[in-house]
Amino acid sequence: IVGIVNAVSRNVGINKFLFEGHPGTGKTESAKHVARILERELFVVNFESIIDSKMGQTSKNIATMFGELRHLPHPERIVVLFDEIDALALDRVNTNDIREMGRVTSSVLKGLDTLHDSIVLIATTNLYKQFDTALTRRFDYSINFDRYTREDLLDISEIIADELLDMFRSLSR
Repeated sequence: IVGIVNAVSRNVGINKFLFEGHPGTGKTESAKHVARILERELFVVNFESIIDSKMGQTSKNIATMFGELRHLPHPERIVVLFDEIDALALDRVNTNDIREMGRVTSSVLKGLDTLHDSIVLIATTNLYKQFDTALTRRFDYSINFDRYTREDLLDISEIIADELLDMFRSLSR
């Protein structure tokens, strides 16, 4: 988390992060803390409103969503959270997948390629191994949350959040 905050604060050109790991390991909460620490507004994408049973409509909805993100007035003040992105973007060559989901994944790839560099995007997944490799390459950095226990994650996040908040408060004085 410190690395993400430092990279974004220093504008080093890293803005897309993939948090992967088992459920309950702190991926979503960490994304919320990143937005809070960076003092950016958090936009959480609701995939339920994007997925549509009509052929081709989900891809259109994705294109519309990325279009809206491209036209936000202050991209430098935003963190976008794609919580459980695996709902949309699984392996396009998986024979168990229907062709429509392959097109959906392609739409996500195109959208990620056009995302404004000032927007911080964090995506979370429990199904990293099922991701299309082209999708994983679109992220600047992937972080695995499985190496810590839940208690470890809570302790770490509290310590880091307190330290960073103190640091930002001292900078704003």
